[in-house]
Parts: sequence; structure tokens; C-alpha cells
Amino acid sequence: MDTQIKAESTQEKSQEELLRELLVYQKKEVRHSRIVTAANILLALAVVAALLVALPRFVALTGHVEQSLSRVDALVQDAQALIEDTDALVADNSQAVTETVQKLNEIDLEQLNKAIEDLNDVVEPLANFFRRFQ
Repeated sequence: MDTQIKAESTQEKSQEELLRELLVYQKKEVRHSRIVTAANILLALAVVAALLVALPRFVALTGHVEQSLSRVDALVQDAQALIEDTDALVADNSQAVTETVQKLNEIDLEQLNKAIEDLNDVVEPLANFFRRFQ
């Protein structure tokens, strides 16, 4: 009977030790849960604070981006108008240049040279005549 009592007391002690270990484990789990919860709360507060700081800047940045895009749009429209004006100017001038080149091509250079020689033949004696009076 002594062995049976010893076995029961050993079994009771092991149950008591198991319960104590379980209690210690549960206390550690509760402590870890509290630490994780506190860390999550701090993280959430940090995110909210960052959003409160960043949100006004983001809104202001959005306004600046919108203004910049409006200016860029106006510049693009001005550039497009300038390009259209330049295109019209080139078209007008190319027609005038084409007409001028056609007229220059129509000039008979041989006749022009002959006329210059004839004029030179007429003017040369007059020039010699006036040189004598100087």
C-alpha cells in the first residue's frame, strides 16, 4: 500500500507541477499578448500620426500638380498655335520662293549678257568723253 500511496502522491505532485507550469506558461502568454497588443497600438498611432502629417502635404502637392498641369496645357496650346502659324508662314513663303525661282529661270541670261555688253559699248565712249573734262 505504501507504493500505491507513493505512486498517487507522485502522480498528484506531477499534476500539481503540470498545473504550475501551465499557469507560468499562461502568464507568459498573457504578458506576450499584452506586449504585442501595445506594439500594435503604437504602430497604429504612428500610422495615424504619419497620415495626419502627410495628408495636408499631399493635398497641397495635388493642388500644385494640378496648377502645373494647367500651365503645361496652356504651353502646349501656345506651342500648337505657333506651329500652325509657322506652318502657314512656310507655306506662304514657299509659294513666293517657288514663283521667284520660276521667274529667275525664265530670264534669258544670254540676252541679259548681250544687253549688258551693248550698254557697256554705249556707256564707255560717254565715260571717256566725261573723263576728259575732269
